[in-house]
Amino acid sequence: MVSLLHEGGESGDEVDWAAAAANLDVPSFPVDYKSFVETFGAGSFENSLFVSIPRPGENAADLTVTRLPADALLSDALEEWQKKTDSDLYRLEDMLVWGETNGSDALCWVTSNPDPNRWPVAVWARQGGGWAVYDCGMTEFIVRLLGEDFSECPLSVATLWRRGEARFLNFREEERFLDEGVDPWTGESTDPFAGLD
Repeated sequence: MVSLLHEGGESGDEVDWAAAAANLDVPSFPVDYKSFVETFGAGSFENSLFVSIPRPGENAADLTVTRLPADALLSDALEEWQKKTDSDLYRLEDMLVWGETNGSDALCWVTSNPDPNRWPVAVWARQGGGWAVYDCGMTEFIVRLLGEDFSECPLSVATLWRRGEARFLNFREEERFLDEGVDPWTGESTDPFAGLD
């Protein structure tokens, strides 16, 4: 269902999980997520849904797992919930952002449970009317997004919804292609004047 965009290219990332847990004040991380990071790493599905990794000591780096920023916690807009009763069950302070979309959606875990394998996925869909919480882990959420398990798309962008399968590209592999002047998703030159000699 998920495949690397370029077989044999860069994939997987090493994370000091103990240091990452201490840095983000969590007991650990979900097993499915750790496995995903070791296999695929930080990068994107179809240049649409971006997956981050913990980077202890590098919290400002791109594609880094982080808490919601302080200014977001103060925003009235982020207090909206698709199910009004969820506002009594979940706190924004417990959100840990593991992904985002090119439509400015935030994908988080709700980290209030001491067992990381029981953290549900919370999505702030920019055009979706507030937070929605899904009782599944990160990889199950992606599988369900690609399949037909959601009655409507949980994200503001429907690029992956019910697609069936998706390609994943590690950020280092993407950077390598771009440094060579090649769009890694299309294989075409990034030089707008290429072939005009």
